[in-house]
Amino acid sequence: MKITHIFHSGFMVEMEKSVLLFDWYRGKLPQIPSGKRLYVFCSHAHEDHYSPMIWSLQKIVPEVTYILDAGIPDAARHPEAEVITVEPRQAYAAGPLRIRTLTSTDMGVAFYIETEGKRIYHAGDLNVWYWFDEHLADNISSEKRCRAEMQYLSDILRGEKGPRKEQKAEENSGETRCRKGSRTEEACLPLLDLAFVPLDPRLREEAPRCMAAFAEILDASYIFPMHYWEREEETRRYLSDRRLMPVRDRICFAPFMEI
Repeated sequence: MKITHIFHSGFMVEMEKSVLLFDWYRGKLPQIPSGKRLYVFCSHAHEDHYSPMIWSLQKIVPEVTYILDAGIPDAARHPEAEVITVEPRQAYAAGPLRIRTLTSTDMGVAFYIETEGKRIYHAGDLNVWYWFDEHLADNISSEKRCRAEMQYLSDILRGEKGPRKEQKAEENSGETRCRKGSRTEEACLPLLDLAFVPLDPRLREEAPRCMAAFAEILDASYIFPMHYWEREEETRRYLSDRRLMPVRDRICFAPFMEI
């Protein structure tokens, strides 16, 4: 996989046969290789996750499929496009992509995608919105709901049987990271290959709550922080937060990475 961080929560993942584009609304789009179908994901209609400019991609790429939260009204204005509208906690198929959605703690959905032997997660606005100027009960509720959605996906993935568990065990042989409360070595393996998870500096000292919960419940071999606009330097400081220490070696701020 080739992963490019475009801006904020916008990422492009190039795979052998396809290209996945997530929540692109700003920033220069990398060149999309010819001969690969483009899948455009949009988690919700907030202006920092969705822009009408995604529809112009049809003029650039011969094969485009849009996977959009049902709350984005523009889909109805583009009958010429191949569009799959999605609702929370549902399963979908788009060509070779197997997709599941989670319920956001703000608006729209989070995405889980399985394709070409890889498991990918993009949170959208599924985050622990722990605001310093909000009621404590609301903050606690946000964390509970965020954890519940992660656990929902974890339960589904852990309940699935197949060769991937043996493959991941072999890949991680001798490197299993078991944490307090884990039951078996298999339970300690990251459930995902790649994840894009909010680390929003507006939440101040509470920003790491979502990523810490993600690492505890799901985990991934590569975790890219997102939802931090131009505040990367500030966001990087969270790497020293004790809550993120168990996964610090897997947190990636690189603008481009090939794995």
